[in-house]
Parts: sequence; C-alpha cells; structure tokens
Amino acid sequence: MTINRIRAGTISSAVLFLVVFASQESGFVVESAKQHGAALGLLLFLLPGIIGSLLSPEHKIMGPLAGVLLMFPVCLLLFNLGASSHYTLWYQFTYLLSAVFWCAFGALGCYFVVEMFTRPLL
Repeated sequence: MTINRIRAGTISSAVLFLVVFASQESGFVVESAKQHGAALGLLLFLLPGIIGSLLSPEHKIMGPLAGVLLMFPVCLLLFNLGASSHYTLWYQFTYLLSAVFWCAFGALGCYFVVEMFTRPLL
C-alpha cells in the first residue's frame, strides 16, 4: 500500500505529461495566435506537476519530476513520429525541456502553497 502511494505522484505526473503533450501535438488544444510567438500551451504543463505534487506523500517535487523525465524519451519519439517532423532536433529538445521546467515549476508552486497553509503562523 505504501509503495503504491509513493509511486502515485510519479505515475500520475508521467501519464498527465504524456496526455498534455499528445493533446498539443494532435492540435486538440488550441494554443495561441502564431503572430505572438509565445507558446501559451506550455502553461498546461503546470497541471502534471501540480497533480503529481498533491499525490506524492514525501517527494513533492522530485516525484513529479521523475515521472516527467521518464516520459521525456517517449515524447521525443512522439515528436518525431507526429506531423511536426519538420522541426529540428534542437527545437524539439528545447520545447520538451521547457515543458519539464513548467511541470517542475507547477510542483514547486503547489508545494509552496501547501506548506504555506499547513505551517502554523509565528
């Protein structure tokens, strides 16, 4: 029971990371207008970090990050198999690294908010 609970944050963040990545690659999620240059769809990668951090009992930051890093090669493979194969390898790699950053930032932000509300005031 304890092993399953420890792994719940890692597994859920890995699955959610893959779902968010696949939804953006398939065009299911409409990001932003192309003239802005900003990829606002990357903010959806906050969700795997937040959910994984809430489900991890001890490793609130490293648990979700481990799940995301496990899905990194799978997403890189999906990037090459998808319709967006005209992107360079450097673009794909930096896109996935920024997705990992946003996932870790979501886990860190969730950890901060939970600790802020559970710690007693001075």
